[in-house]
Amino acid sequence: MLGERQPGDPQLPGDLRAALQEWSTFATAATRSGRAEELQLVRRRGRQLASRVADVLGRPVDLIDPVTGAVESVQVGAVTGPIPRLAPEPVGPTPWSTGLAVAAFFAVFVAIADVVLSRSFAEAFGLLWVPANLLVGLGLSPSLWLVRRTPFWRWPALGATVGLGVAWVVLLLGLLG
Repeated sequence: MLGERQPGDPQLPGDLRAALQEWSTFATAATRSGRAEELQLVRRRGRQLASRVADVLGRPVDLIDPVTGAVESVQVGAVTGPIPRLAPEPVGPTPWSTGLAVAAFFAVFVAIADVVLSRSFAEAFGLLWVPANLLVGLGLSPSLWLVRRTPFWRWPALGATVGLGVAWVVLLLGLLG
């Protein structure tokens, strides 16, 4: 989408070639979707990359706008500004009733599964269930922490966390009696 190479042009750096390829792929996808903010982003990024190419080549380059097909000459040292950020999707209301139902299901499921597996492990190996259960909890904690803000997965993560806590209380009370 940039003008042709001329004899004596230096080789473009690898990162610039990769950025041009990435931009070309995004431009193709954005022109299919037709969203105005994406098309504006494609134009802006194309001007930025064309400015970088012009700086490397030391001469003006022609940029063909993938949206309109218009040809624009980009001069050496052209300043195009930062890439505009797309507006985030509007956040809807938190679904507390369904979310807490999902969390409760996962809490019960994880608590029962952990208690059953730990008791089975205790029958076979004695108190070795304690470090084994610690490993399960420590192994799950990074995943549960990472999904705590993801719209749906926060509820199963909350339920699994509560379920593991309840399972530990049940297992430790089982040791007493």
